[in-house]
Amino acid sequence: MSPFELLQPATLDEALAILAAPGFAGRPVSGATAISLMRRAGILNVDSLLSLEGLRDSLRKIRVDDDGQARIDGLVTLGEMERHPGLCASHPLLPQVFTTLANPRVRNVAMIGGYLSHGDPHMDLPPVLSALNARVVAQSVRGAREIAVEQLYQGYYETALEADELITGLVIPRQPACAYYKKVTTRARHDWPTLGIAAAFDLDNGRIARTRLFIGAATDRPTRLRQAEAVLDGQAWSAELGRRAAQAAVDEATLVPDSHGSMEYKQALLRAYLPEVFEQALQAPKPAARHA
Repeated sequence: MSPFELLQPATLDEALAILAAPGFAGRPVSGATAISLMRRAGILNVDSLLSLEGLRDSLRKIRVDDDGQARIDGLVTLGEMERHPGLCASHPLLPQVFTTLANPRVRNVAMIGGYLSHGDPHMDLPPVLSALNARVVAQSVRGAREIAVEQLYQGYYETALEADELITGLVIPRQPACAYYKKVTTRARHDWPTLGIAAAFDLDNGRIARTRLFIGAATDRPTRLRQAEAVLDGQAWSAELGRRAAQAAVDEATLVPDSHGSMEYKQALLRAYLPEVFEQALQAPKPAARHA
């Protein structure tokens, strides 16, 4: 790896000022689980890295409101999210996802802000958080703004973040009654997915309502399947409904072949596993009514 300057601000304001400085071309790092690998592989070469370690005490909280909305600071690790009792109760989909997201060593180091900034389309959480209608808080010297996770990603390793912005928080609304994530891999269960399918919906008098259905890994960003949602909403679940929704999803999505599988293979996976996602969501743990 080429040598670099390590900048270590002690406050958020100091970090944002460095990012906004004219000519600054470095990269912010938190857990550095991805950027260290990219540097070692020669994919990313920068003259300076902006360490956020000195900010951890001020950006390391998880709060769950009485209405079930969660607010997570940007320097909270994935492992801390996985082990937080209130968050696991309010959003039981998340601990289900974490069981196959990388491994405990990575989850104990990777921080949610840096993780979501990375932009790799194979990541597990972006389609899940999109299905949950989550949004990130992006902050710069100009102030803070919220970006829906489904709008955060623009393509391979491309995000809607400006060069001087940091993700300092994540807001996840109340989890719907039914939610599930299916991760399909060609190797180990904790490996990068070939296809990820995330769904969240409520039930109104036994009928599917307000569906949010996203896929990841098979596209260049988390992709919403609105035609499949339209097939499902307002209907009582049945195996036939699942087959029709799966076919609508295959017809709608433009899947991208890669080293994990061809387009046709991923279409077959989507057709086969989408019904399972809804069957499992109906049986999955429900969010707690109130939270500490």
